[in-house]
Order: sequence, then C-alpha cells, then structure tokens
Amino acid sequence: MSLRTQFLALLILLLLLVTTNTVLVMLLDKEGRQKHEAVDHTHEIIDESEKLYTQIVHAETGQRGYLLTQNTSYLTPYYDGIKKAKTHFLTLTKITIHQREQQEKLSQLDVLINKKFDELDLTINLVMQNSPSAIQAAIEVVQSNEGKEYMEQIRKLISEFQNIQREKLDIEMSDFQQHSLLLTYLISIQIPLLILLCVFSAVFINKKLFIPLKQLLHITEQLEKGDKPNVSIVYRHDEIGNLLKRFQRMSNIIHKRTKRLNFQAKHDHLTGALNRSDLEPHLRQAINTCSVDNKLALIFIDINKFKQLNDNYGHSIGDKVLIETAKRISSTFRADDAIYRYGGDEFIIIVENISKIEYIEPMLNHLLKSFEVCFEIEQHTFDIDLSIGVALSPDHSDDWKTLINLADKAMYNAKLSHNASYCIHGQA
Repeated sequence: MSLRTQFLALLILLLLLVTTNTVLVMLLDKEGRQKHEAVDHTHEIIDESEKLYTQIVHAETGQRGYLLTQNTSYLTPYYDGIKKAKTHFLTLTKITIHQREQQEKLSQLDVLINKKFDELDLTINLVMQNSPSAIQAAIEVVQSNEGKEYMEQIRKLISEFQNIQREKLDIEMSDFQQHSLLLTYLISIQIPLLILLCVFSAVFINKKLFIPLKQLLHITEQLEKGDKPNVSIVYRHDEIGNLLKRFQRMSNIIHKRTKRLNFQAKHDHLTGALNRSDLEPHLRQAINTCSVDNKLALIFIDINKFKQLNDNYGHSIGDKVLIETAKRISSTFRADDAIYRYGGDEFIIIVENISKIEYIEPMLNHLLKSFEVCFEIEQHTFDIDLSIGVALSPDHSDDWKTLINLADKAMYNAKLSHNASYCIHGQA
C-alpha cells in the first residue's frame, strides 16, 4: 500500500471519528435542551393552576365583602378575580392541549367554575336590588352552602390536576438528570480518546513521513560535506497540539452548557435559591446522618403580609422583594447551609452540625436583625417582617415530611404570636 493511500485512510478514519463524536454531542445537547424545556413547561402548568385557584378565591372574597358591607369597592377584586381566572383557565387549556386526561379534568373544572361564578353573580345581583327580601334571599343562597360545595370540588379537582403534573414533573426531572449524567460521561471520555488518537497519528506520521524525510536531509548534508552518512536524527512535532486545544475548547463549551442546564433545573429561576426538586433526598440524607450531639435544624420562613404587598404594588415589586429576601437569608447563614424556595413567599433552610438547641436562637436573631433594614425598591420603602418556625431532628422527628410539618406549624404559631417572630417546636 502506497504512502499516499495510507495517509488518506488515516485522514478518513480521523474525520469519521471526529464527525461522529461531534454530531453525537450536538444531538445529546439538543435533546437535553428539549428535556429542560419539558420541565419548564410542566412547571408552567402547575403555576397556572395555582394562579387559577387563587383568582377564584379572590373573586369569592370580593363577593363576601360586598355581601357583608354592600360597599361597591369589594366588587373590584370580584370582577378582577373572575377576569383573571378565565384568562388562566384559557392558558391552562392551551398548554395542556395534548394531555387528554388533563383536558377532561379541565372540562369538569369549567363546569364547576361556571356554577360557582353563577352563584356569586346571583348573590351580588340580589344585594344590588337593595330590598330586604332580596338581601335575605342572597343570605339564604350563601347559607345553603352550595357555593362552598362548589369551591371544595374545585379545590379537589385542581389538587388532582396538580398531582398528575407533579408526577409527570418527577419523571421529566429524573429523565433530564439521567441525560445530563450521560452527556457528562461522554464528555469525560472524549479527551482520553482524543489523546490516544493523537498519539497514534503522531507515531504513524512520524514513522511514515518525518523520520524518512529527516534521514534523507541528513544524508544529503553528510554527502555535501563529504562525510559518511549518519542516519541518527533528532525530530520534533507541534501540529497535533492545535487540534487537541480546539477539541478541548469544544468540550469545555459543552461542559459549561451542561453545568448551566443542571443549575437551572435545580434552582429557582427568580431568587437563585434551590428549588424543591432536591429537598426530599437532601433532607432524608441529612436526617440519616444527624444524631443527638449533631442535630439537624429545619427552619421554615414565611414573609408576613406578602400577599397584601403583591396586591397593592404588583407582582414586579413582589418578585424583587423575594429576590432581596433570598439574598439576605443567604448572607446570614453559613455557606454549607442549604436554602430552598419552598413555594410562593416561603423558604426552607436546612442547617446541619448543631450540637445544642440553644445555638439556634442566635442564628435566628442574626437573621431577623438583617431584616431590620428596610427594603428600598423602585422608590418604595418596605418594612419586611418574617415569621419563622423551627423543628429539629432527631429531637422532634426523624421523618422528613413530619419535620417540615412541625416547622410549618411552629411558623404559624410565631405568626399568631404578638411577642415573637420565631417559634421553635415544643417551646412556648
């Protein structure tokens, strides 16, 4: 086989390997983006369902306020709630168009919502007649509990709807994480494989081309000088290094992109805090490793009057309050303490390696002190208060769900208390 044929065969082999590897990485990266988009889509469906229920509650609240006071200002949240509820329902219908089971539930939900809104509209129209008999009729409609039954059915149906989406989200998250591991593994074997190819190519080219060429040049120089030819030569090569650097650069780009996708999948897009996807496994592991002398503290935080702030100043201001809250919480706790956005205006902090319960209170006081400084947002000044509940493992429970519930209850006790901003479970 001629030297030209051998070099051509080597070149074709290298091109095939590099092309196949590059195409494979690109396809996997594209698939990873699609899986991440699926996760975002499911999150959007859950968020829209929560917003739908919230607006129905707002409409009912406005109706109750109007019936009790006959103050027309309560009709504003009533009509606004109905309008936004219809908007969120249409959005839900659109983004679940390919999910038959969810479409069926939405059809049932549509019937219940219309009945609920008809009941609300009936009572308001009766009160607007401003006659004792009409007002009494409106009261009888409310006391019949028909609207309450509709609301309970709506809540139950939305809960079932969300449970289906959360199961789907768990599957999508698991699929995305497995895909990310596969992509990471592929990247990890690319560099060693490329090095082997470079070594083989260098040996082959050196043996087939450079050594004979240098030998010929050396012999020519010896002959020109009239000396006896000496075939011993010294050689060097640098061409392969450029290819390695380029491939390494490509691998770094893929690695950074994978790292960014993993971050987005595990963190709340608004605050940058961890989202709930890893809360359960993290909490299970932390509970398994804690002991009487090495406790785990679960701190449940809720922003007081956040809903009122959102209603009065808008979601844009509310989002910025959440972002600043997450920053202050993060700056207060240790770097290895895990901060999760649990939902809405609620945060959970997992603090490990605590030897005594008494060490918790200085942490909480330090956190509360950081919130003594008012929030300055878009020329508005806000005094943000927190309600904090704490539960410890193994002192209070060694079950992760129970631990969250205990901390949640302690937080509500703190919210109801007029003397304290935090409450540790089991303490008065």
